[in-house]
Amino acid sequence: MQALATFYEKLSTCDLIVLTPVSEERCYCRFYSCGVYLDRLFITDRNLLAELQELRLEDDVIDAEGVKQLLDKFGTLLSSTQEETL
Repeated sequence: MQALATFYEKLSTCDLIVLTPVSEERCYCRFYSCGVYLDRLFITDRNLLAELQELRLEDDVIDAEGVKQLLDKFGTLLSSTQEETL
């Protein structure tokens, strides 16, 4: 769950993600805001990789609309997980 929280933290500051597949089990994500590079992260979680692949556009990009969808989905998921641990 820590990997998802780290991903969400980086996601919450960006409006564009560029994906570079390394293998079927690993992807390199670069996070941008207003065209400026912010951070990067290797993704190995299979469920998250599937979500990213589903939202990616041509040139392995996830645009602002895709970022919003990810924020909505994983924000809800992380909130419910945090509530369960309390």
